[in-house]
Amino acid sequence: MKIKMIKPVGRKPVYDLSINSDDYDEQHYILENGIVTHNTGIYYSSDNIWIIGRQQEKEGSDIAGYHFIINVEKSRYVKEKSKIPITVTWNGGINKWSGLMEIALEAQYIAKPSNGWYQLVNRETGELIGEKMRAKDIQNNGEFWTRLFNETDFPDYIKKRYTGETVMFKEEEIL
Repeated sequence: MKIKMIKPVGRKPVYDLSINSDDYDEQHYILENGIVTHNTGIYYSSDNIWIIGRQQEKEGSDIAGYHFIINVEKSRYVKEKSKIPITVTWNGGINKWSGLMEIALEAQYIAKPSNGWYQLVNRETGELIGEKMRAKDIQNNGEFWTRLFNETDFPDYIKKRYTGETVMFKEEEIL
């Protein structure tokens, strides 16, 4: 069978039809008027599937909060297979700068010139700039992150890393 024409029909309701597959060998079914359906299951009919993992944040031997990693298995809004790190502590709530250090290291906005020390990188020349700092001096440093966001293309890198780059249809083409 070949497609002869695709004609926009506007927004219409869509239904996921399924039957108990234990009763049948086939996973697709021909309905009346040549309409074919397929048992898609919950995975295919979901808009988003995010799996959340966590690790304890400790201060000494006491639990002070959690480091969450959101694994994006399926999404219409975030690039699939993305990992979104978020730190939540009992005292401070959600850390505003969660996960940015890992992303900045991955993208080479920050380098690790020696064990335990970090430094900004001039991405055009590859030169290390500014003073060396410890991780704890960077992770919750609003002044540091504000500077990185305002003086580099780091926000563009983050946007590109987490959003899809293809647009199937422009809004005016669908309506």
